This record gives sequence, C-alpha cells and structure tokens, in this order.
Amino acid sequence: MDDLLQEFIAETRETLEALSGEIVGWEAAPDDRARLDAIFRFVHTIKGSCGFLDLPRLTRLSHAAEDALSAVRDGARVPDPALVTAILAIIDRIGEVVEAIDAGAALDDSGEEMLIAALDPATGPALPLAAAPETTSEVALPVRGTKRTVRLSVDLLDHMMSGVSDMVLARNQLARALREMDDPRLETMLDRLTMTVDELRDTVTRTRMQRIEALFAPLPRLVRDAASSVGKHVSLAIEGGDVELDREMIELLRDPLVHLVRNAVDHGIEDRATRILAGKPAAGRLRVSARQAGNLIVIEIADDGRGIDTDRLALKIARERPDRVRELSALTEAQRAELVFEPGLSSRDEVTALSGRGVGMDVVKANVEQTGGRIRLSNRPGEGLSVAIEVPLTLAILNAVMVEVADTRFALSRQTVEEIVAIDQGQVRIDRFGTGAVVVVRGARLPLVELPHLLGKNDPAPLRYLAIVSVREGRYALGLEGVIDTQELVVKPAAPAVMRAGIYAGQMLPDDGVPVLLLDGAAIAARAGLRFDVQAEVEDADTGEVAVGTLLFEDVDGVARLIPTDAIDRIERPAMRDVNAAAGRLWLTAGEKSVPIWAGAGARTPADAGTVLRLQIDGREIAYPVREAMEIVPLPESLTPVDAGPVVALAMVDGTPVELLDPMLLFVDGGDTPAQPLCLLHGPDSPWMDAFLRPTIEAAGYRVARTLAPGERAQVALAMTDDPAPPPSPAIRLGRRRGEGVYRYDRIALTRALEEARA
Repeated sequence: MDDLLQEFIAETRETLEALSGEIVGWEAAPDDRARLDAIFRFVHTIKGSCGFLDLPRLTRLSHAAEDALSAVRDGARVPDPALVTAILAIIDRIGEVVEAIDAGAALDDSGEEMLIAALDPATGPALPLAAAPETTSEVALPVRGTKRTVRLSVDLLDHMMSGVSDMVLARNQLARALREMDDPRLETMLDRLTMTVDELRDTVTRTRMQRIEALFAPLPRLVRDAASSVGKHVSLAIEGGDVELDREMIELLRDPLVHLVRNAVDHGIEDRATRILAGKPAAGRLRVSARQAGNLIVIEIADDGRGIDTDRLALKIARERPDRVRELSALTEAQRAELVFEPGLSSRDEVTALSGRGVGMDVVKANVEQTGGRIRLSNRPGEGLSVAIEVPLTLAILNAVMVEVADTRFALSRQTVEEIVAIDQGQVRIDRFGTGAVVVVRGARLPLVELPHLLGKNDPAPLRYLAIVSVREGRYALGLEGVIDTQELVVKPAAPAVMRAGIYAGQMLPDDGVPVLLLDGAAIAARAGLRFDVQAEVEDADTGEVAVGTLLFEDVDGVARLIPTDAIDRIERPAMRDVNAAAGRLWLTAGEKSVPIWAGAGARTPADAGTVLRLQIDGREIAYPVREAMEIVPLPESLTPVDAGPVVALAMVDGTPVELLDPMLLFVDGGDTPAQPLCLLHGPDSPWMDAFLRPTIEAAGYRVARTLAPGERAQVALAMTDDPAPPPSPAIRLGRRRGEGVYRYDRIALTRALEEARA
C-alpha cells in the first residue's frame, strides 16, 4: 500500500500542476468542450484514486469539484469567474492535503466546508473572492494518453548514463585494438556493436529529457493570480511547449521563470488606464516561448509594458551609493538596464505582495548561471522588455572546448567561452605590469590570466591562443598554449583531492578514455584575484570615450605616480639599441620613426628607458620611461589639485597620496605666446575648471582667465550645460554626464572643440 500511496502522491502532483493551467484556459474559452472534458477526467481520476486508498477528505473535495464540473457539462450551469475561482481553491486545498500526507504531518480541516459551499450556485461564493482579471491563455496542454509509463528516480538515470558512457569508452578502446588486427570479420562485428551502443546512448539520454510544457504548465494560473492581486488585465501566450529539456534543468529553472513572469505582471505591464492613455490595448500581453538553437534552449519572457526605467534605477543606486555616481554616468544604456541585477535593488519604492523587497533578480541571474546558462535583456522603454534565458540542453552532456597546456589536455565549457583568438601582434596586444598583464583585443582591454602560470608551470611554452571567458562578474582572457577541438562529453565528478584545487568543475571522458579535467571559469578568475570593474570596457579611440581608469607605476625617480589609461597606447620594453641620444634628449626608434622620450623625471641614459609607456594623443606620440608598471586602478573620486608641472592632482591609493599626471602637459613644449587666444572659464564651476582643465586648455594654445579685463574679449568660453547664466562669448558647454554637451572628463573631445573654436 505504501508504494501505491507514493505513486498516487507523485501522479497527483503532476496532475494538479497541469490542471490549474487547464482551468484558467477554460475560463478564457468556456465553449471549449474538449478542455472541459479533460478537466473533468482529471478530477474524476483523483476522486477514484482517493476512494481506493481510503482518503475521505480528498474524496470529499474532489467529489464536490466533479459535481460542479458535471453540471457545466450538462448545460445546467454556466462557468463564471466565481466558479473558476472556487474550483481553483479546491485544487489548491487538494494539493495541500497531498503534501501533508507525504510529509506525515497533520493538517487542520477547518475551512474545507466553506470551500465546498463556494461551489454551490444557490448559496453563492462563501469565500471573499477577488475579482477575476480578464486573463486569457493561448496554451493547450495535451490530454493524458494511453501510453504506458514507469517512474524512475533521477539517481538511477544518472547511473545508467554513467554506465553507457563507460561502455562507449570501452567500445572506442576496443575499436583501436581491432583495427591493428586488420580482420574484416571483427570489423563487421565492431560496426554492429557501435550502432547498438550509439542507439543505447541516445535512448538513455532521452530518458533524462522532458517536454518543457511541464515547466510552462503552472504559468496560466500564476499569471491569473498575479494579475488579480494587482488589478491588471493580462493575456498570456505560450509557445514551444514541445521542446525537450533535461528534467534536472527544468527543476532548476522553475524559480527563475516564476520570478520573471511575476515581475512582468507587476513591474512591466501597466494598469488598464495607463495603457489606454499610452495608446496600447487595455489588456497587457505576455509571451513565454521556448525554442532550440543548436545545443541551447532559449526561453524568452516578453511583455508589452513600460520596460525598465534605467534613469530611475541609476538614480536609486546613486542615492544609496554616492561614491558610484561617476561609474553610473559612464555606463551605456544596455549596461544601465543590467543594473536590475544589482543585489538588494528593487525598482519598487513600496512593498507589495509580489515585489518591492529588493530580493530576486540577482538570485535569478545566479541560478541561471549555475546551470551554465546566460540571461540577456532587450529593453525598449515605453514598449516592453524581453528577457532571454539561454541554457544547455542537458547538465549530463556538456559541449566543451578541448585546450592544451604543458602537453596536458583540459576542457572549458563552451557556454563560458565567447571566442578563441590567435595571438597576433596585428590584432592582439599584451601589456605587462608588475605581476599582471592586460590584453587589448580589437580595442577592448581585458585582464589576462595565463593558465600555465596558474597551474604552476615554471617554464611554459609561449602562449598561442586567448580564450575570451565570460563569467558573472565580467570578462577576461585566458592564455593557452593550444586549442584542440570541441566535443560533447559526459561530465562526472572528480576526486575530492582534485576538486580541492579550487579551479575545476569536474572531469570529462573523451573517446580515447583518458580523463580530462573540466576548468571552472569563475573559479579561475577568483584564484587569479581578478577584480572586475562595472564600468564600460575601454573602446577604440574612434569612439571618443575615456575610461575612468589609471595606471599606477613607479617612475624612474622612484616615485609612484598615476596616469590615465586612455592616453597609453602600449607598454613596451625596447631593446637598448633602439634608445639613442640626439639633439640634447633621448629618442626611441620605432619602425621608421623616432619618438621623443620624456626626461622630466630624470631619464638621462638609455638604461633609464628599459620600460616605456607609449603615449598617443591627437596623432602626437611620446615615450614615458618608467621603472615598473604595477597595476590598473580606478581614478579616485576625491582629488586634491596641485600645480607642479605635469602633476595636476594628488589621489589617495590604499591610504597613500599618489601624484596624478596630466598626459596633455607632457606634450607641451613651450609657454604662452602673445598671439594666444583667450578662453574664459564661466560660471560657479570655474574654480573646478581652473584646477582640472587649465592644462588641457593651455595645451590647445589658449590663455586661461576666470574674469575679463575691461575691453577684453574671449575667443571662447567654457560653461556647464546646467549653468543658467549665458556666457559673454561663444561657449563650449560641458556636461556632468555623457550625452550632455562635451563630457567634462573627456580631454580629447574638449581639445577638439577648442581647436574648432580657434579655427
């Protein structure tokens, strides 16, 4: 009897899950006789099983629902929102009782008579039922057929998969041995064995797969209840329910999908009045779809609501974290939308039954990435939001990139690898500083992790490839000695001693039977000590954007200094023969040209130029000699202005004041001339302009003044975009954030604007 009871509990759970969605669909289409008959059969089956197992409470509840549905089938009763809500309440109670039976816990039966009474049309609803929303569902869940089934535990399926994988490896080893014997009869038998083993492997793999409709089945009820609680009208469309996905993956995606659907109803879709005023249909549209793209399953949740108000998100973070204002102003629109994944952030100011507690989207992203998947946003302010979840078909078989380090093979999950780049001086540049390194790939700077060094190889071969690895916190380049191929392999746990290394996610068994360790991209980043910046990655100089980042280095005079990274084209260790003295200074021979070496910090001999920073601004170039490039650090918010040649400010780095260089001043050869035009610093921000922008303005050939003498005229004035007082001369407006005039920290754009004003 215990086995029958457990079978009943498992079957009832599945039945109730599908049943609630069918009822909501029937409410939207009362004339759908086939759906009504399917619901009736579901309830009748539950009632019959309860009677056989002597479960009187469940029998009484299911019998009441069956009577009400029978009256509708006979035409004696018309389905209305009150009836549907009452039946759903009965279904919920049956589920609670089943769970209590499974847990062996007592459950109070008070209130059950009220639930049954709510089904009686004579007495009316005995429950305080909420007004049902106009929620429609375009999804047809299949009626249970007569196919014979058997229930198996997932552990047993995993064991079967492991056994079949071992069989495949044994087959491959046998095949190599038989080929050496060159016996046609054995080859024929081997071919037959190969076909049988491959078919068995595919069959066992399919036993782990389940139609994704099992994941979508609760959504109609979920949308109905969520829309009802916030007084909205939502039309739900579900597509792609026949797509198959690993059953373990389905379980892992349940919570993220529920959260995203609730968010769409609560945050995204507007109320009826707001939608009508915006020229939209009164009922919001929510579409949940699934499709297969290669070895990936893409689940998309799209609504036609208001989208994400990125300005509001950024403002909320800025109020809570004023130290992040500069970082937020540097983000692109897509990156501002990604702020919704910030821990503890909610776009709601008030707490509702569905949201506002600041818990959710960061957990959703973490859960999706735990499966080896990704989550992407497509935000259309005022038009809607689309959230796409990409996950692998199965957790048991992984598409892996086989790589090589020190004559040893390793595997990388294909899901985490964005691309493989061959190291070529024309496309890839590696800049080393201290114990770290940065690669520049098509204008984007990424931290470099050299896998041979991470694995403790003292004398590795030269790096030949870079794998651009994407993890939750950001992207980095993984240096490799070789890339072999890609394979679909079964993932197995590695030995505990191996896992304690902290950089592996398991082991895989290729066809040759030699185990290969699976590298964990996130763990490698953590072991290498990478610190990812939320700011936008540095782009090519053509974009005109300046990353808020600086290089900390030790100068030739032993003093630590900072210089903005945007001015650094590369870090180079020139050969001694390429550094020569001429015309009273040092010069660096670079190809067919000579680059002047800045000598302000005491570089007097070629030995002082063992490492140089190649600086480029507006087509001009100099080489700045340094002892050591140490690390890249963000530009501190608080700067103390100073006037000491190219040193324009002091910045606090780890509690120590460090000199900040203005690269523009390194290019200035002489002082002012009588022919120089005048630039007026206008408005209340003129002291800030004088402290931070004077070197840039003077380097562009201007004199600088904060007030005009009687009869004096300025060629151009600098003023902030939010300064209401009009300047007395043609003005260049400076913005506090990108997109507003000339961004005040963008020295290159300001120089161009000054040159245009002078012309």
